[in-house]
Amino acid sequence: MKISIPKFSRDAKLFLFGNFINGFGITGFNLLFNLYLKSKGIGEGSIGRLLSVGAYSTMLMVLPASFLIRKFSLKKIFTFTVLFLISGYLLAVISASLKSIFIGMIISGMCSAIFSCVGGPLIMEVSGPEERTLLFSFNFAISLSASIFGNILAGNLSVILNRFNITQEIALKFAIIIHLFIASFSLIPFLSIRDARIFDEEENIFKMHTKIGLILKLSTPHLLVGFGAGLSIPFLNLYFRDRFSLSTSTIGYFFSISQLTMIFGTLIAPFISKHKGKIITIVLSQIFSVPFLFILSVTNNLPIAFISFILRSSLMNMAQPIVTNFSLEMVDKNTRPFLSGLLTIAWISGWGLSANIGGKIIESKGYSLPFNLTGIFYIISSILYLRLLLPLEISREKNKK
Repeated sequence: MKISIPKFSRDAKLFLFGNFINGFGITGFNLLFNLYLKSKGIGEGSIGRLLSVGAYSTMLMVLPASFLIRKFSLKKIFTFTVLFLISGYLLAVISASLKSIFIGMIISGMCSAIFSCVGGPLIMEVSGPEERTLLFSFNFAISLSASIFGNILAGNLSVILNRFNITQEIALKFAIIIHLFIASFSLIPFLSIRDARIFDEEENIFKMHTKIGLILKLSTPHLLVGFGAGLSIPFLNLYFRDRFSLSTSTIGYFFSISQLTMIFGTLIAPFISKHKGKIITIVLSQIFSVPFLFILSVTNNLPIAFISFILRSSLMNMAQPIVTNFSLEMVDKNTRPFLSGLLTIAWISGWGLSANIGGKIIESKGYSLPFNLTGIFYIISSILYLRLLLPLEISREKNKK
């Protein structure tokens, strides 16, 4: 199997390009938003609650969205989602009151839910079995590439704006707004995708052919990973700032380097899964990341923390496209938007709940405990992957033969 863009269809390439532009823009928000809130004097506990409310909004909207999108074409879905996603983020940035910031996060969270229901099923439709795993990984790698350049721009843009005798708060605000403006251009390739639906139009929008038991098996391990990650990962930029007194530009470079190594891991993951199987690849990536979480929790040495940060990020993210690919292949076409949304719920519900908890723990006890709790949840998730999903994969491969 060659890693070659020409193997992908026109619609697949347009989707990849749109994801790159959108990811480049939204990265600036993701990197700078909690730093911006901190510059406004908002504490880690409140920041955690703001992150959580966006996550809860996504979680509550995902299942309705997975059914409602069956009534609309891709052009309408992309237009609505991108415009309102950016509008929600913009409201959160320009608002003076905490209440308005919460409203902005709710709007953007709901739109994120719609987008999460579209991507995976669309990739399934515009690819064949031979290139599908590679396309999932390539899409993830494209998103990471966008984040690399987005983090570099976001980290340096606020520093450059600071030179014009404006406060850090204002510099961070304008840097985020510029990134959101860039993200709006993702509409151009998205609206060039063939105007179609990603399900069988004659089917009832609430009809599914997949058993609920299978859906729960596919989503439960993902839920535990999301819960564990939410305890510490949203606060990694604050971790480097607080423990090592790093500037926003340096933090931006750290995240960009991390995403560069993730690209390498993501692109080799399909070849590992081809020989070891998808579930074993997922489990190995999670288990091997746990020691580096422990190192992050105890070290005060910046080079060691940086290396551990890089390796943990690469290992935990390299198999994520394979998780989505495996899950969507296990269900019928009309169930894919629902399952794609449910995987988002499994991730976001854990992330949203634990981000709130993690912020409070960090505020009172520091970063060590959340990192170690994250590792424990990764281990439990890996055990469930082996117990629940490995037998399904083995059975499926035998049936193919």
